[in-house]
Amino acid sequence: MAGSRREKLGSILTRMTGLLRSGAIKEEDRPIWYDIVKALPPKPSLHPRQVQTVFYPEDYIRAHFYRNFTDSEPVTLNNNIISVTQRFVDKYIELQSQKSHPVDQLFQITVNKLQEEGVKLQTHEEKPMTNINKASADVPKVKLPTRNKDQQKMELNLDDLFKENT
Repeated sequence: MAGSRREKLGSILTRMTGLLRSGAIKEEDRPIWYDIVKALPPKPSLHPRQVQTVFYPEDYIRAHFYRNFTDSEPVTLNNNIISVTQRFVDKYIELQSQKSHPVDQLFQITVNKLQEEGVKLQTHEEKPMTNINKASADVPKVKLPTRNKDQQKMELNLDDLFKENT
């Protein structure tokens, strides 16, 4: 059984019982412990606990930030550059620790403070067009023929087809 993964398929008791039933091991050659374990089987082992999902307080802040704003710059792994999102989270936590602002207004106060510091917070609507969107903006509208005279001709634009519903 070298290299076999069969030991993962059942307990030693079920494997030994299977060997005895199949005749691979004779009844008189069974191990001494078999009769005892057969009479008093071990309790079934519990499955390991599910790993709990870990949420940090800043995860909720980031989620709220990304619901309203987008990153205006690419994310880099260079630790010397602090992203706009991280600056927002840091400022939010700083203002929250001061406890001088109401919690329901803390998000908007953080937005205002960062804008006063010159940080450009870009909403999803303000996000500049990507190269793909710029290329599709030059594509003319396509007129599709209709099958019925009752239907009006439709004009489609690629931007309209791939526009995100926000």
